[in-house]
Amino acid sequence: MYFSFKTTPDDFIVKEILDFDLDWIWDFFYILFEKRSTNTMDIINSICKEFNIKREDLWIAWLKDKDGITQQWMSISKKTLNYCWWQSKLLFFLQNITSIIQTWRHPSPLAVWKNKGNHFAIRLRKKSNLPENLKNSLEKNLVDSGSLWFPNVYWYQRFWKWNKNYKSVLKIFSWEEKIPQNYEVKFKFQVFWSLWFNEYVMKRWEENKILLDWDIMVNWWNAFWTKIASLSNNKLQHFDYRKEKEDIIWKPFWEPKNPLWESDYTPWIWIPTGPVLWTEQLLCKTWTQGRIYDNYLLKTSKFLEWWDKIFKQFKIYWYRRPLLTIPQNLKWFRDNWDLILNFFLPTWCYASSFLAFILKDIDPKWCESNNLKILREPQL
Repeated sequence: MYFSFKTTPDDFIVKEILDFDLDWIWDFFYILFEKRSTNTMDIINSICKEFNIKREDLWIAWLKDKDGITQQWMSISKKTLNYCWWQSKLLFFLQNITSIIQTWRHPSPLAVWKNKGNHFAIRLRKKSNLPENLKNSLEKNLVDSGSLWFPNVYWYQRFWKWNKNYKSVLKIFSWEEKIPQNYEVKFKFQVFWSLWFNEYVMKRWEENKILLDWDIMVNWWNAFWTKIASLSNNKLQHFDYRKEKEDIIWKPFWEPKNPLWESDYTPWIWIPTGPVLWTEQLLCKTWTQGRIYDNYLLKTSKFLEWWDKIFKQFKIYWYRRPLLTIPQNLKWFRDNWDLILNFFLPTWCYASSFLAFILKDIDPKWCESNNLKILREPQL
């Protein structure tokens, strides 16, 4: 192997970037904290236990890696702060388990997908010299990465060691008693469909079917909030996602009906998506190329069977996830023959997947030892 990864926490540094401005006077208190070699949920659970508050009283945008130094935001309402004896006690407690970088306020709470993304600073430590041909290949991969997309798969940290989160859901399917609707169970269900998304995106990638007629498209930065359209004949058919979804009442899936306007398709701005399945799932229109792959996922994952038996009991966040991603502002340099990478990724991307796609053909043993391989094709 030519590199080592995450030898120390300083080898993997992440900073979460918000997509909105903060202020001093509003109802939600925002805390930017830095953690080292600690899980995000360990900190969240410690706060909940210390102050006897519910998990739902704390808002975060995303989980962050344990192995590294990460800065991320958390928000808490004024009402909950009062319950915690105001912010001074909370900050004092937090300061003893992590580091507080800054605090601000905002009118609304933080939520999944509400941040802009993450900046990464990664050090790959040299273990042995790269042969000249591999050195040239790595240089080419880095140069190409500024303009080439790669599959936006979920990575190992979402599935836990040996894919335990996915396997635990298979056990839940066999339960006869009522399934508890707690945060842990809901998260494991989301992990279950994340692995099926990996199968979906890699199937389309390998069959060179990334962009299809009537794909559901999202705006690069907007992700999945309001800017959404269907692609038809190289034109975008925009529809009011929120308004159309209001007419959907507890159904397995739906599809866009009434386009409001049409615009030109811009490849670098709009990205095709795939479903991370759950109730009221948005699918491509029936009898279209995009729907062929959506139907493949519905059938092979047994979604409709599980939905009827289990999933319709739960109200769980679902979405269509971009199939591709690309690093922004990528820079690299050598430091005593270590390779230093700096880049930005939107909130819905994993740095691990980027590392795997630039290094899988150069240092495959290193990728294998660091779990930099794609989990896919679950067996039911």
